[in-house]
Amino acid sequence: MTQKSTVIGITGPFGSGKSTAAAFFESKGFYKITLSSFLEEALRRQGKKITRKNLQDLGNLWRSQKGSGILASKALEFISKDNISNAVIDGIRNIGEIEQFKKNSDFKLIAILANRNVRLERLQKIKRRENLTRQLFDKLDYRDLGVGEKETGLQVAVCLSVSDYFILNNGGKKEFEDRIKEILNKL
Repeated sequence: MTQKSTVIGITGPFGSGKSTAAAFFESKGFYKITLSSFLEEALRRQGKKITRKNLQDLGNLWRSQKGSGILASKALEFISKDNISNAVIDGIRNIGEIEQFKKNSDFKLIAILANRNVRLERLQKIKRRENLTRQLFDKLDYRDLGVGEKETGLQVAVCLSVSDYFILNNGGKKEFEDRIKEILNKL
């Protein structure tokens, strides 16, 4: 990239509202890139079912084989190739991704947080990937946060700790969007 693009990264546990936040930035002219889309595409090519566990497993494998910033590198390559000046990145889950974005763009990270029960309730209302029971949610959530994970694994808790902005999203959509607007105005 000759001129650094402005990149807004969004991190947070699943069900916190990352996709809603990314869609808000997209509505304001940012190009939206979802990091898991690179993994979904690979799983489809392999003929594997797209589940959260399969996405987590493949992401961990790629990071261990190709470096912790591999998904960020793929996004930055896309941004450069298409000459995108403003992008929002949905689903940052490893510190290596953050480091890669910071080296290659004007980057700010937004953390979206929500109560675990609120997140489970939201996820159970939408049809995505798999049917979430409390037991499966807990298992996937702890892994996503980084509990028991290697450096090349999922590290959402670490990503949260280095975020530039924080939004608590336990309320309604209007309240959430108002908080996002406040951050956009600061940027």
